Amino acid sequence: MTPHNNPSMNCDQVLQSLLLFIDHELTDPTATTALTVHFQECPPCNEEMEHEQKVISTLKSLLARECNEPAPDDLAAKLAEQTAQLAATMASQSAAGNIFGSLPGYIPGASTQITTTYSRTEVTIDGETHVEIETSHEIRHEF
Repeated sequence: MTPHNNPSMNCDQVLQSLLLFIDHELTDPTATTALTVHFQECPPCNEEMEHEQKVISTLKSLLARECNEPAPDDLAAKLAEQTAQLAATMASQSAAGNIFGSLPGYIPGASTQITTTYSRTEVTIDGETHVEIETSHEIRHEF
């Protein structure tokens, strides 16, 4: 990749953030603006971004056509039951003796909660079905 007029971001930094940019997952508006400017000024990075967008679009399209069976009705109940069992097991292990105390970086009383949310939107227009699958992650640390 060739140098361009925007010294705030180099091509390596841009390519490391490419998927976050494409998926609209950047939380810093300044970074989003810097990437947008970089793509306008750097044709090789812009070509890579457009290529990745096409690949992602093709994959989503293939998944929408091939993976459209409904989830079993009892899936949510099973997941909730297994999550409750896991939470109970972890609580009993923690009460019986701190199983994490020997881990590097462990902070007593601290907890981390990771929540992954999946959503699927399916729209059929004139016999053509479009499916959009979105994933979001929330990581919460409590000390």
